[in-house]
Amino acid sequence: MTYEKLFSPIKLRGLELKNRVLMPGMDTKFAHDHIGEEVIAYHLERVRGGCALNMFECTAVHITSRSRMNFGLYNEEQRDEFKKLTSAVHEAGGRIGVQLLHCGFVYRPFLYEGVRCLDVNNMTQADIDEIVAAFGKSAALAVEAGFDTVEFHAAHTYLAHEFLSAGINHRTDAYGGSLENRARFALECIAEMRRNMPEDMPLLMRVDVQDDYLENGLTIDDVAAFVNMAADAGVDLADVSRGNILSFANVYEVPPINLPQGLNIELIGELKSKVKMPVATVGRIIDPAMAEKALEEGKADMVAIGRAQIADPEWCVKAMRGDSDKIVKCIGCLQGCYDAVTLPDRAHITCLRNPMCGRESKPVPVAKRPLHVMVIGGGMGGMVTARYLKQLGHEPEIFETSDSLGGQFVLAGRAPHKEEILEADIWEQKAILGMGIPVHLNTTVTPELITKLKPDAVICAIGAVPLMPNIPGRDLPNVCNAHEVLAGDVTPSGNVVVIGGASVGVEVAEYLAERGAHVTVIEMRNKPGIGYGPLRRKFVKKNLFEYGINFVGEAKCEEIRADSVVYSKNEKTVTVPCDTAVISVGSRSRDSSDIVSACKKLGIFCRVIGDAKNVGNALDATTDGMDAIYELLAENA
Repeated sequence: MTYEKLFSPIKLRGLELKNRVLMPGMDTKFAHDHIGEEVIAYHLERVRGGCALNMFECTAVHITSRSRMNFGLYNEEQRDEFKKLTSAVHEAGGRIGVQLLHCGFVYRPFLYEGVRCLDVNNMTQADIDEIVAAFGKSAALAVEAGFDTVEFHAAHTYLAHEFLSAGINHRTDAYGGSLENRARFALECIAEMRRNMPEDMPLLMRVDVQDDYLENGLTIDDVAAFVNMAADAGVDLADVSRGNILSFANVYEVPPINLPQGLNIELIGELKSKVKMPVATVGRIIDPAMAEKALEEGKADMVAIGRAQIADPEWCVKAMRGDSDKIVKCIGCLQGCYDAVTLPDRAHITCLRNPMCGRESKPVPVAKRPLHVMVIGGGMGGMVTARYLKQLGHEPEIFETSDSLGGQFVLAGRAPHKEEILEADIWEQKAILGMGIPVHLNTTVTPELITKLKPDAVICAIGAVPLMPNIPGRDLPNVCNAHEVLAGDVTPSGNVVVIGGASVGVEVAEYLAERGAHVTVIEMRNKPGIGYGPLRRKFVKKNLFEYGINFVGEAKCEEIRADSVVYSKNEKTVTVPCDTAVISVGSRSRDSSDIVSACKKLGIFCRVIGDAKNVGNALDATTDGMDAIYELLAENA
């Protein structure tokens, strides 16, 4: 299929773009103190992949908006840093813009010590005048830095959005009350930015389509009226998003797998019908056919493809040449992107499906010859590692003890709302077979087999096994584990107690409730869904309520009986009727010591990855696999 509309040119003022694909500004943590090779290479990879316009992520216009999460553009030193990025993008034939913002109160926890936090309701007129001027200065610096366009960020509860929304703005002066008053700050910023930009340079604006779940928040008609005011003030494209941090609507900002693909298209299409400027749509658009349809039906003029281009930097070129089936699709897991931004122990973003994200500036070492690599374990970590080895010209072969590839990722994909995980697993299996990678099923790798095959390297991805705690009654016939349930080996019904309410326990509970079981979850901690990132956790309570699942936190299972489960909570003992008890209290790594020892004795490179190394998530497995590839090739360079 060809996508004629998607890959047709568009002109915004004097800026001609080769297609309708926009990579929106997304926090990466690549750039903080300077613009280094990491962030430059990240953007260049997407430019080479065919994207028409890259947007550099949230960039502070003032010291009161600069945090440990973002870079700034309010002085000449920062301007000169950005010149390195814009020059590189232009040399590669790309176009790049910068997303300018004041964060308001959103970055309060991340601001530098001693920096005053500004928000709509505490700003004086002098403060307002200073920030308006700052937007103008940043726009001027952006021009000097070589950016092709500037985007004014007026969404996602950042300062401009705080002024716009009556659900947040409680001022009683000229900047509060009516929509016209609430729009005054944004319009003043736009006017000042426009004054400092060339006439032929487009000004974009990110705006939320509405304020979901926020009392007195913006309606779609409010937003349409404001967008039309902005058009008159000199804005050329509305980059329309959705979400605020003050309500459940936070999930719409970076929608996880729990939300459908293309969730905003219809809503943004409604907004487009009410405004007089071009509109970009966004929100889990990972399929080129979906993007094409939105454009053909007049629901958007451009399509913001964000995480899909993180998962596959060649998203555009694959779609253009008719290879959309070869696109490595984002699955909305958030493990490597949003979660990495919010978790302090993650240095920067990466991707479960594309562990090269974040490594674009680090050339893969070139080995002197193709290497024969035994990949032991055919789960997601093993498959992705084998796929990359083959792409790099090496000779991996996969050994799997079961009768199929996929491992625990297949099980995860059987839980409700996670069908895309199963699809990704199937895609990886097809890719492995299509690349001609040998796969040996029902094969247990022994030291003898390693000795016989004499590979150049062994990558051990044998995973983990469920923990079975020493609970009285655990050996009864009415007891099973979460893996057995999701694999379809047992089908509990009636009254079911799930012991353990972390991410897998919750998924099993939902899986069983969907099939008619009456489920109680017992968890020692006070919250369900531990193990999920912050946005996916927001769905846990919602799902438990909708499925009618009874969650009991801060409770300890004391005994399993043939017809009940006994737990203790607050020094009281409670007995719950139970036809089946499902144990889901975590996993332990499979023992790989015999493999490691055999490789050491034979002098063969060996790395243990994923759950076999440390029990974690799929992102850890694919990241470990890429780490192992780099180490292996460096040793053989």
